[in-house]
Amino acid sequence: MKEIHPSDTPEISIIIGTLNRPQALYNLIGQLDTIAEPIRIEVIIFDQSDEAVYIKNKERLLSFTFCRVIRFSPPHTCKYLNRGWNEAKSPIVLYLDDDVKITSTTIPSHLNAYRNPSTMGVAGRVINKEDPIDSHIKEVGKIKYKGAVIKKDFFSEESGTVDFPYGCNMSFRKSALADIGGFDEKLAPPIYSYNEVDLGYRISERWPKSLVFKPSALVYHLQSPSGGTRSYRAKEIKNSSFFNYGYFIGKNFSYWENVIFLLRRLPYQFVKEREGIAPIVRGFIKGKINRS
Repeated sequence: MKEIHPSDTPEISIIIGTLNRPQALYNLIGQLDTIAEPIRIEVIIFDQSDEAVYIKNKERLLSFTFCRVIRFSPPHTCKYLNRGWNEAKSPIVLYLDDDVKITSTTIPSHLNAYRNPSTMGVAGRVINKEDPIDSHIKEVGKIKYKGAVIKKDFFSEESGTVDFPYGCNMSFRKSALADIGGFDEKLAPPIYSYNEVDLGYRISERWPKSLVFKPSALVYHLQSPSGGTRSYRAKEIKNSSFFNYGYFIGKNFSYWENVIFLLRRLPYQFVKEREGIAPIVRGFIKGKINRS
């Protein structure tokens, strides 16, 4: 058996889930190939694609020595996220969507943040196509009024701490994920929304102000028009997102905190998203059952 030296251990393990968008994946792996020499990386790809696409992906990607391709079927976001950190050889785990474009500072900025031993996770900056030009927003990734307001705004250029990261560009200490049990696999399909909000909240409760926002850890989220979650119906995604929101609230907050949530959220919900009330309530009940 080969003796493992520190120089053989990757500095960072990059976890990528993919579902029927091979070209987006190839583009990202090509970008990661440019940093594979100065930074020791491993890339673990969880391929949830159709069989024919998976076979083609595996043949093409195994030419990159830093890549591992693992067949993952049926698709399940939280399960592959959890298997990712369990499979990782590095103490730092970075999750990227397959349809992002990295920059020269993305990976180094994630890594540099962990020089501070109190940092348990890093939220990288994300620019979507529809994001506004004004990027000087102070509050990023905040959970307010006991969950009544979930403030994202990850396009900001203002560094600081966050309550949760953006799922397409987030990293963690593997030890922190192991300590809290990783991502919650009880979230509802098809896209398992709120997985990063739930995880971030639990990390922030366990280690306050340990999640940091690094604008230099930037990706451009290209939001590929096909594959991925585009395979699912919009109504199905919306209903499950409402359900997972209720589940997150019921699971993580006490009944007294839920009163604050209701006072702040109910007027908005009735006026703007009345159709979400029923699935939110169903998710809330499941969350309370899971909490007990």
